[in-house]
Amino acid sequence: MNNIVITGASGLVATELTFRLLEDSDVNLTLISTHPDKLRQRYAGNPKIRCLTLNDFSVYCRHADYKAVVHTAFSRSCNGKQLVESVEYTRRLLEVVRECNVRAFVNVSSQSVYGVDTPPLWTEDTPLSPVAGDMYALAKTFTETLTGIILKDTGVNYTNIRLSSVCENARFLRVFVDNALAGKPIQVQGGEQRFSFIDVRDVASALATLINVSGAFPFRPVYNLGTGRQASLWELAGEVKRVAEERYHTPSVEILRTPSDDHRSVGMDSSLFMSDFSWEPALTESDMIVSLFEYLTNVNERGYPIAFKYVYQ
Repeated sequence: MNNIVITGASGLVATELTFRLLEDSDVNLTLISTHPDKLRQRYAGNPKIRCLTLNDFSVYCRHADYKAVVHTAFSRSCNGKQLVESVEYTRRLLEVVRECNVRAFVNVSSQSVYGVDTPPLWTEDTPLSPVAGDMYALAKTFTETLTGIILKDTGVNYTNIRLSSVCENARFLRVFVDNALAGKPIQVQGGEQRFSFIDVRDVASALATLINVSGAFPFRPVYNLGTGRQASLWELAGEVKRVAEERYHTPSVEILRTPSDDHRSVGMDSSLFMSDFSWEPALTESDMIVSLFEYLTNVNERGYPIAFKYVYQ
């Protein structure tokens, strides 16, 4: 039986990963949260799941072996106090991992650590340069360093996963879809900006693959995890329009474009992860957009990530 720990267990990625791992009958999950009672209600009656606080886990972990700890817990806020608390939480978790029998540790970081000084596609060797004032990116950069310092020479197989933007967290795409369904124009400012998204189902698939092979070879200290693709804001708006009209038979969707000085370009080269773990993303930008339509219309009931049901409702 493989014992696996997931922190930040009420979040989108953690929830999708939980259900993905439950497909494996040979797994026990320890879900760590600051509100474990809510998780106990969510997974009531499931014998494979135990919901704990970090303090509880620091005691229980000494009585079992763990194949992997996947650390997704981190504030999405720009609030300095909350980010400091997230860094401290990571430090405490790493100290627990160091003292217990944990074979692999996966710190879910962010592509924001690359900043904008170097044009995409960023590789794991691209110098880190968080944007000045981006406290979230700075905090994520620090937790990567912290992971290496605390777990060095411990025998724990660890890595930092620099995660691409998860499509379902892109608020502007949700607004585009909302407007298309409501018969309102899609407002595009600029349009040349280039983004790179990954579906949360692909994130769960990739992390599950990494966990499954965690004892097969030493992880590299860092992996980029994304699709390796980019799409412009204008292209994304056009795809929302196409999906709305062709698949959901909405009235013609108007796209209104206004000038903008925003020329950002975001994206990572994830070929190293794909090569090392023999993994590829299964879902396209169109699939991601369809999942938002499905969630908002419920046409096919399960045409969207299962995590939506628990995190967004």
